Amino acid sequence: MFLTGVENCLEEALGQYMGLDLSDPNLVDTPKRIAKMWCNEFCKNVGVEFMDYSCFPNDKEYDQIIVSDTIEFVSMCSHHFLPFYGKGWVAYLPDKKLVGLSKMSRAVKHYAARPQLQENLCHEVIDNFVHHVQPRACMVILKASHGCIACRGTNQPNQKMVTSAVYGEAKEMSFKNEVFNLINLP
Repeated sequence: MFLTGVENCLEEALGQYMGLDLSDPNLVDTPKRIAKMWCNEFCKNVGVEFMDYSCFPNDKEYDQIIVSDTIEFVSMCSHHFLPFYGKGWVAYLPDKKLVGLSKMSRAVKHYAARPQLQENLCHEVIDNFVHHVQPRACMVILKASHGCIACRGTNQPNQKMVTSAVYGEAKEMSFKNEVFNLINLP
């Protein structure tokens, strides 16, 4: 029902208000495709928190930085409803728990599936990770290209934005520098 409502609104907006001919073969079912994309991909995790962490005891007391490298994600800017996409890194210094590698990727992809700002995506991932894993330190870095700056405004298709969020001992410059060296970011 929700999907149908979104589809009907798009059909009205595109056909009646924008004057597009929705019988054109290239536009037939476009409202349905956009509605499915928004509801099943870009907005599917609105209001849903990520809980699926597989944690294991840090019984050997591993005390070095662990990095999940090059997590690819696609999200949607809440200002213009255009996609932004890029790569992310989650680095942490474990305390009593180690986390399965795939869970860091899943957390980033989970929070990317809602309309938002890249800065907020960084904070959602780190806040959730810290809550469930309770590391000594954590850092989330996202580097993304934004559709809204590529095709409108200043028209800068190659410009990227880098954001980070830090927790605990990650606020120390030595931690940050080591993470940047590990992921090859200046």
